Amino acid sequence: MRKLWWIVFGFMALAGLGNLIGGTDTPATARVQPVSTPANVPAIVPAMPQFEAVMYVAADTLNLRDGPSTSANVLAKLSRNLQVRAGARQNGWVQVSVQGNIGWVSGDYLSGSVQAAPVPVYTAPTPRSQPRPQPAQSAQSCPSRRYCTQISSCQEARFYLANCSWGHLLDGDNDGVPCESLCR
Repeated sequence: MRKLWWIVFGFMALAGLGNLIGGTDTPATARVQPVSTPANVPAIVPAMPQFEAVMYVAADTLNLRDGPSTSANVLAKLSRNLQVRAGARQNGWVQVSVQGNIGWVSGDYLSGSVQAAPVPVYTAPTPRSQPRPQPAQSAQSCPSRRYCTQISSCQEARFYLANCSWGHLLDGDNDGVPCESLCR
């Protein structure tokens, strides 16, 4: 029994010594002292942009961007005659508010009034160059030698290339040289 009493006494002595040195983990009251600062701290809040002018998109599609630059991210695409509220201007760009979004558009594509849809204009197609007329061919000038193995000289192959309707078949890689094995 004496041993038990010494063990209990030892624990109590250690606990009391702990309170003298460093306190306990659970204080009765805790007070937090604020750091000395002024009573009123001014907050820096950017001013809300003012959008006083009503304008309309004058392009078929106009990019609404997050900054006044063509390299800025596109937030939305605005369609022709969409009403926007215009505000600040910077280097040809206009800050606008549209459908709950605020962004920047090029001022070149805004108008003070609704624009009529562009009328399509018919443009006649440009005439293509006419194919060259083929020289008159006879059975004697253009025999049916359609393979390089049937031709004996480069001169003959060049003649067929220039004068016969099937001469292009002799120029397999379209470089203007017929029968490569004869003419190279």
